[in-house]
Amino acid sequence: MQNDLRSKTIKAISHLGLGSALGKLISLGSTLLLARLLSPADYGLMEIAMMFISFVSFFNEIGMGAAIVQKSNLTQEEVNGCFAIAVASSIVLLIITLVASGPIAVFFKHTELRAMISTLAVGFVIGSFGAIPEAFLRKEMQFKAIAGVTILSILLQSITSVTLALLGYGVWSLVWGSLVAAAVCSIGFYLLSPWRPYGRYGIREAIDLALFGMHVTTTRVFWFLYSNADRAVVGRILGPASLGIYGMAFSLATLPSSQITSLVINVASPLFSKLQHERERLNSVVIHMTRGIAYVVYPALIGMLACSHELILVVLGPKWIDCQIPFAALCIMGLVKSVDPLLSQVLTSIGNVKRLAAYTALCAVVMSLAFVAGAWLDGLRGVSAAWVLVYPLLSVKLLRDVSRLTGLSMRAYYRCLLPILAGTLTMAIVVLLVRQLMFTLGLQVPVILAVEVLSGALAYLAWIIFVDRNAVQEIRQILIDLGAPAARFERWPFVRASRS
Repeated sequence: MQNDLRSKTIKAISHLGLGSALGKLISLGSTLLLARLLSPADYGLMEIAMMFISFVSFFNEIGMGAAIVQKSNLTQEEVNGCFAIAVASSIVLLIITLVASGPIAVFFKHTELRAMISTLAVGFVIGSFGAIPEAFLRKEMQFKAIAGVTILSILLQSITSVTLALLGYGVWSLVWGSLVAAAVCSIGFYLLSPWRPYGRYGIREAIDLALFGMHVTTTRVFWFLYSNADRAVVGRILGPASLGIYGMAFSLATLPSSQITSLVINVASPLFSKLQHERERLNSVVIHMTRGIAYVVYPALIGMLACSHELILVVLGPKWIDCQIPFAALCIMGLVKSVDPLLSQVLTSIGNVKRLAAYTALCAVVMSLAFVAGAWLDGLRGVSAAWVLVYPLLSVKLLRDVSRLTGLSMRAYYRCLLPILAGTLTMAIVVLLVRQLMFTLGLQVPVILAVEVLSGALAYLAWIIFVDRNAVQEIRQILIDLGAPAARFERWPFVRASRS
């Protein structure tokens, strides 16, 4: 990666990362508070409603935002046409959702779902006004502006949801909070984007972008199906209470990957598009970004797995203890699911969305069958086992597809992850030993959790400094790219690593 592009990418990730971290911190705080104010059944109903709403929302701007990011040259008429199509399609989707909300409520045997889904569907129209402006911000890598809008939306959503929950609105506190977030994002993106819908609305000119966008949308739909089939199966076969438990476990287990992976993908989208004709550089960037994600996400996932019992008791409370088994399985699944979205983004950026659509269709079929079988055989544990046993095999196929198209070495890809995985496993052993010692001493659960976290962090830091010394140099280069003077790193442990 050339120095200017590398520096721009690192700064974009830092801006988005700091904003996303603050947003996740706010969201986590409100989620933990809401978990004590609301019941698992409330969360289960919201999970069911959001499954349908999230699925329909993929058609809201029919992938034209991704097309705008991917295409090099755009005309005002093309973008105006995309905006008109996005708004029109959102109105159509609102009508369809209003009609479908009744049958969905009947299918899941909860009449309240009809009103919830109908209300949430208003967000389609609200969001359509911000979709194209957001795409322009992403295309120009204006992630500082995006992060600011996102933080504000999460803050206002949290305030709304917690306030309504305290007033006794139950699950509706989550519904209205979601609409507030959609409105803030749409208004913020529109105001900060350099694009405005003036002049002629070139519907015909937007057709090519719409066709590319439809392939992207198809891919997203299949991705959504296999990513949410577990919730549909749990909600239908095991009931809302079990879905609430599973949903909370999923939210907690995917917190590290949703935080880190999503921000890297947001930056990778325009970056990979710029490098789509330079395959060697593209592959190098993919390897470096994969390692960057793993350095942060892997120790977080394995650390949460090692102290899962204490973590759930302290963070969520005793009524959520049934989360432990699905939570542990989902942490293991996260080792794969945190890094393979980069591979999907490669296929999109090089314009091979048909191949990606075929892969996600395969995942939708295989994972759905695995979830149904798991739920019938062993309830929540069976559904969780499907993620651990089946999904990693599918990820190998995705890597093979990328390898054939770009020349990315599968061996180099897996090799770059081995030192990080070894370090996290070593950390887990240390945490488990410390955990056993703490229980022997008869300490309180919050104290045990704090000691586990501290010992795990020290063990992983020691691994990076004394064993995986490449990590030290990578961290040094990132800090320099962010503007830190190189002279500050002429000391231990950076000097030690460079001389080894």
